Amino acid sequence: MRAIRTIERINKSEFEESVASGYEPVVVRQVVKEWPLVQQGLRGLEPALEYLQRFDQGQRVDGVLARPGPHRAFGYREGLSGFNFVHEKRTLPELFEQLWRYSQFPEPPCLAVQSALVSHVLSGLERENPCPLLSESVSPRIWIGNRASVPAHFDDSHNLACVAAGRRRFTLLPPACAPLLYLGPPDHAPTGAPVTVIPNLHAASAADFPLLAQALEQAQVADLEPGDAIYIPPLWFHQVEALAPQLNILMNYWWRPQPAAGRSDDLHLAAMRLAMLAFRHLPDGEREGWRALLDHYVFGARADALDHIPEAQRHLFGTISADRDAALRKELRDRLGA
Repeated sequence: MRAIRTIERINKSEFEESVASGYEPVVVRQVVKEWPLVQQGLRGLEPALEYLQRFDQGQRVDGVLARPGPHRAFGYREGLSGFNFVHEKRTLPELFEQLWRYSQFPEPPCLAVQSALVSHVLSGLERENPCPLLSESVSPRIWIGNRASVPAHFDDSHNLACVAAGRRRFTLLPPACAPLLYLGPPDHAPTGAPVTVIPNLHAASAADFPLLAQALEQAQVADLEPGDAIYIPPLWFHQVEALAPQLNILMNYWWRPQPAAGRSDDLHLAAMRLAMLAFRHLPDGEREGWRALLDHYVFGARADALDHIPEAQRHLFGTISADRDAALRKELRDRLGA
């Protein structure tokens, strides 16, 4: 394992040019240290929660509750028969009061509010605590809880995660590590994307997960303090550990590049699941044949490899209009509905 690349000072244009345009994780130290939320978090649990409650919209949010196991991870139950946590729809003041009560316990249950849209549940918080590296059009989400962790998983969007209170440890691995991470089924996961069955990569049994050592050789790790942020590229696996015993707060921003006019940019995970359905029952030799064709048609066939086709005749190999995009999507929907 090695440390994630760290920078101390950066502005918005530099972030866009030298960080978000690359495909490597980067830690940006103290980029949101002036946030009022960060300052209140440094004062302690009660000042931070009282500050947040000023913005409460009375909405019920999804609280996640788990027993305090050895890894304090929100993940699978033994045998993958389900998940080791329950969801509770409650108001933020109710969850804040529960967090305060749990702060009195030596080993409390794991409690977290995960991925709540700030503009919906804490409207105005995003204006008092703006992200200096992103456009205001990128809406933040908030994660609030005590000591707990989320096993390694990936998102298909760019991600900038800012620590507002407590401490967080991020362990990142490139997408090529997928075969080494003992991933659960993509349609049976604690989150919207595939997650490893390993509760904690750093405490896993080598006998149970012998391939993991190869993945950890490629892992990058960083501990973040209040005011720090981390950029996570799309599809990079990340295990996130909230380390402070009583209160950890994260504001994160997910975004994708603006798609061409008249189109959406939403097919990635759907395409992967459709491919799994389409090719799963084929004999091994034919599957390898499709692997080669997908490598060419989907991930290759660019630049010089297309010189034999006039640019105006490249069709799906080239640039297509929004109308053609819509027609192709309709054709696929019709075929899937047949």
